[in-house]
Amino acid sequence: MTRFGRSVLLVAVPLLVGVTASAQVQHQEHHPPRSTSRYIQVLEDPSRDAWQQPEKVIATLGLKPGERVADLGAGPGYFTLRFARAVGPTGHVYGVDVSREMLDYLEKQARTQHLTNIQPVLAEPHDPKLAPASVDMIFICDTLHHISDRAMYFPLLMRALKPGGRLVNIDFYKRPLPVGPPVEMKIPQAEMIREAEAAGFHLIQKYKFLKYQYFVVFKR
Repeated sequence: MTRFGRSVLLVAVPLLVGVTASAQVQHQEHHPPRSTSRYIQVLEDPSRDAWQQPEKVIATLGLKPGERVADLGAGPGYFTLRFARAVGPTGHVYGVDVSREMLDYLEKQARTQHLTNIQPVLAEPHDPKLAPASVDMIFICDTLHHISDRAMYFPLLMRALKPGGRLVNIDFYKRPLPVGPPVEMKIPQAEMIREAEAAGFHLIQKYKFLKYQYFVVFKR
């Protein structure tokens, strides 16, 4: 996973120009990073905030204290840690990833920031390992386009959501961009919506404030 995977679902977190862009090309071609520490530097590059707008994304989702959230492709915790603060100590956040090294790093980050409501989940490439009706929201960012058999995967997400729960997907527009994977890897927004609706999800909102990504919300 790590937005989302390793051998099958390598991360799609967009990168900026220069050396960062070079690393991104390697990730998008499904090659492993040279080292986990280098990979984490890329994923947590502070310049990402300018176009990812994580605080605005969190505010837009309107999370409530006590809610349970699953962050699929959690990686080093770019969104996971923010979700943990948003839902408060009575809430719970599952940081889902297929990389044990990334989850170990996430755990260290949580301890450093005194966040006790994060649970790392070591998933498999085609199974998020979430219990039935266990979460109020599933959040996926820059990851879904790495899941090859989404027709099988979406029902697992449906099963994991509580009644009325939300599925949130943020991913790159299918056009040339200065960040993100090659165009041929991207899922067009309309196609992604059709796939989710075919699995029983109902589209309730589209947000357009992100420069390079679509941001869609579905209900179970």
